[in-house]
Amino acid sequence: MIRITWLGTATIFIDVDGERLLFDPFFRLNKKLEITPLEKFCKVDAIFNTHAHLDHACDLPVILKNSSAKLYAPNQTIENLSELGVDIPNKAIVVHPKQIVKTKNSEIVVHKSCHVKFDLPLIIKTALRVLFTFQFKKAIKLLKLNKKFPMKNEIYAYEIKANDYKIFLMGSAGYMKDYAYPKDVDLLVLPFQGRNNMTKYSIKIVEQIMPKSIILDHFDNAYPPITKRIKTDKFIKLVKEKFPKIVIIEPEYNKIIAIK
Repeated sequence: MIRITWLGTATIFIDVDGERLLFDPFFRLNKKLEITPLEKFCKVDAIFNTHAHLDHACDLPVILKNSSAKLYAPNQTIENLSELGVDIPNKAIVVHPKQIVKTKNSEIVVHKSCHVKFDLPLIIKTALRVLFTFQFKKAIKLLKLNKKFPMKNEIYAYEIKANDYKIFLMGSAGYMKDYAYPKDVDLLVLPFQGRNNMTKYSIKIVEQIMPKSIILDHFDNAYPPITKRIKTDKFIKLVKEKFPKIVIIEPEYNKIIAIK
């Protein structure tokens, strides 16, 4: 049995016949949202990171300190964690595109990916939101924290194969026109944040991969005032209109979705 749970932002927990796989764990910085207990992030069998940005990597030091699980991550993430004092030789493994990580019940293929490109309208709206909500100190604090987690061009996606089922999990909705995405994807985990025109932008990814089903993530207001809650209804409606056979889900926090 495969079960998938969204734990906020880009954090995805996948249970494959009892094997616990955790992707991009992050404690949301919005006090109005539910925050996952540290214990839930620590009691896993393996942790995977897609890229080094703070909302994907900043909580890895405390998680790795309290977990026996190994971290699989791009080299940039590993370098950042090393600077923060993480015991890399015993806690983390660098992965590269085309590499296959075999776990007890799963086979995970590392894919090259790219980050969504923030567009000017989004940048302007974000700046105005900070200005008119008078949250300058919070915004500056987040920007300072972000400097501790630089990211070059190392961003990965993971193709998880288990029980004759294929999940393609993206850490950011970066669209690569000429990339050979995996075929016959049963489930696409698609981040839905980072552009002012996310619906128009993301439909290109769907057309390229053509999965049987989609679970959205990263649409929550995880660290205001930099982020905001992104409405997904127009995108869901468009997918249903253009591709009626594709099942699309906006998950609820910490609600288990039985896959297969």
